[in-house]
Amino acid sequence: MTPLRARRVATFTATLTATLTATLVALDACAYRAPAQTPPAAGPRAGVRVALLTKPVSFQILEDYDAGDDLHDVARDFALFRDLGVTTWRGGISWLEVEPARGQFQLGWIDRFAALAADSGITLRPYVAYTPAWAVTPDGAGATAGATAGPAAPTGETWHDPPRRLADWTAFVDTLARTLGRHPNVRSIEIYNEENTTQWWSGSAAAYDSVLAAAATTIRRVAPRLQVILGGMVWPDSAWTVRACRSTRVDIVPFHAYPETWTPDSVTLETYLHDFGYARFLPAERTSCAGAPVWINETGFATLPGKTEQDQARWWARAVATFLAEPAVQEIGIYEIKDLRSSAPAIGGAPNYHLGITYADRRKKLAFETLRTLVRLLGTTTLTLGDPQLDVTVRSGPEPEGRRMDGPQVHVFLRPDGRQVVIAWDRAGPVVLDLRLPRAGRTARSFALDGTSTSLSGLAGRALRGLAIGAGEVRVVEVDP
Repeated sequence: MTPLRARRVATFTATLTATLTATLVALDACAYRAPAQTPPAAGPRAGVRVALLTKPVSFQILEDYDAGDDLHDVARDFALFRDLGVTTWRGGISWLEVEPARGQFQLGWIDRFAALAADSGITLRPYVAYTPAWAVTPDGAGATAGATAGPAAPTGETWHDPPRRLADWTAFVDTLARTLGRHPNVRSIEIYNEENTTQWWSGSAAAYDSVLAAAATTIRRVAPRLQVILGGMVWPDSAWTVRACRSTRVDIVPFHAYPETWTPDSVTLETYLHDFGYARFLPAERTSCAGAPVWINETGFATLPGKTEQDQARWWARAVATFLAEPAVQEIGIYEIKDLRSSAPAIGGAPNYHLGITYADRRKKLAFETLRTLVRLLGTTTLTLGDPQLDVTVRSGPEPEGRRMDGPQVHVFLRPDGRQVVIAWDRAGPVVLDLRLPRAGRTARSFALDGTSTSLSGLAGRALRGLAIGAGEVRVVEVDP
């Protein structure tokens, strides 16, 4: 296994839960408290018509490849992308593979990969990372100064270190950006990945800011149509965002989310943003990063032993609804298209092998069908968030107990064609809900996790009555205008 794929799985599992646990403790020590949440049953006040937000919405899918991988095999993955309805790829380009020695560039495979993607109708959004040994800070001098709390990478490894000379980094970015810029289907370059933890970036935020600034200047000079993306953070890290965006304009600010796979047991998908300081991150991002669009460009759920395909499919329905209902979040990155083969010589724990929405042999898991349905329903370029004009009444079942994430979860999205998509669940359940939708509808259909649909009764104008939800079940409903 070459460094790119090995690094993705080698250290991550052993350290991420500890890092996120430390982050929760730090947030608590800072007396962070998110604003009080309103139970979904409250709805808008009678007679008040709250304005709705329309935002861009898109999806991407991550699959890492090593330079030299069989492109016929890659093409099979691209066929799955198209089948899913997601035609944007995110994955790594390894500096240590592209430039194994100073000035010796190996870009032939990347050119062929980009051309194959274009022929397959796939847009590319790579991140660049993994510093070659020849370019790193000698002996790790100053490597950990100012880094976000978290375990470092194994002693003696240098791929996570900052480059010793910005001139080396700039020369690499210049050459790579010129190569990628020749391919119209390449849309952006993301600068490193998960750099707010020391297992992925051993340097300080100031060192990252310097690297980011040099890359942004170079990319905008030699390939100005390419967007510059901040490296995806492990969580919505407000402190890192303030420091990293200090001197550089970026086009996108992404973070990652793996609740219920790589978080403490106390954190659920519904509480993830609340627990990891999202309410603090947003104003920091708006101030420091000029309000660049926010993406969750990696998220996923592992089908570990004891976790079923149904669990994963339900998780994905909850995740898409929860994250897209956040006004600032414009894109969701699906991790990943297929499981890692069990024979792969990775040093990671079990979750690394089971995050795919297909198995290693590309047999589709149930979540593939669930996501294909959700992408078709919600991947409409723009969506209007209908929650402010949604009334929810619990007809039977437990009432929520003060926080939104404690009770029934209901989100409604308005498509440009006038259709409404309702996604509802209650992890405790069962419950029966009566909904008053933002818009009137004529007919409604309910989608199962496998994408099959059936007609749904109970719709009369804006009222959708008697929506029954079993414990843990997720209901996906499309309402025609």
